[in-house]
Amino acid sequence: MKYFLFLTLLISSLAAAQSIVIQKPVTCTETKMLLQGLTSSDYKEAPLWLGIEPGAEVPKYSVFVNPQTKTWTIIQFNDKIACVLGTGTESTQIFNGPKI
Repeated sequence: MKYFLFLTLLISSLAAAQSIVIQKPVTCTETKMLLQGLTSSDYKEAPLWLGIEPGAEVPKYSVFVNPQTKTWTIIQFNDKIACVLGTGTESTQIFNGPKI
């Protein structure tokens, strides 16, 4: 009976959960300058992934990684401006694709 009550409360709590919007400051600069900085000898990060958001004002996203130092940077950019959405360490590639 205790477990049933707990499960009922848990499910009702999850169903009532609402998403929230969190605002965080981001650093932006000219796209060319940011891309040169990420690939320079200071960071030596290379693009690992690129995604395009159709119809958005800033439509491109990319993940840059340095495989030796395991640092990573996620950016959002267009032709003129690029913003750093996050940076970190301990990058790990989870899926390398199918084995052929």
